[in-house]
Amino acid sequence: MEIENAAERDMYNILSYITETLKEPASALRLYTSIKEQIVKLSTMPERNSIVDDQPYASIGVRRLFIENYVLFYVIDEPVLTVHIIRVLYNRREWHSLLGELNERRAK
Repeated sequence: MEIENAAERDMYNILSYITETLKEPASALRLYTSIKEQIVKLSTMPERNSIVDDQPYASIGVRRLFIENYVLFYVIDEPVLTVHIIRVLYNRREWHSLLGELNERRAK
């Protein structure tokens, strides 16, 4: 299991926003716990979530997992069976532009 830097930043920003701006530390803790639990489950059944329909992300195997109001995007490195968590985004955000550089990076 690898959590990429962008996903780490996403989680930090989400939890900081909920704690500091919304003044809901209990909600932030609950979301953090939920995200961590789902990440653990991914390590045993990463293929349980479908590949996104949108190209070019479908062709490189980007999958998504909905967690409350957020979406965790990940790919499975099949040869070594490693899950790479690439982003965690608010589910109403336009995610295509936020994953834009992913296709270029994975193609190298």
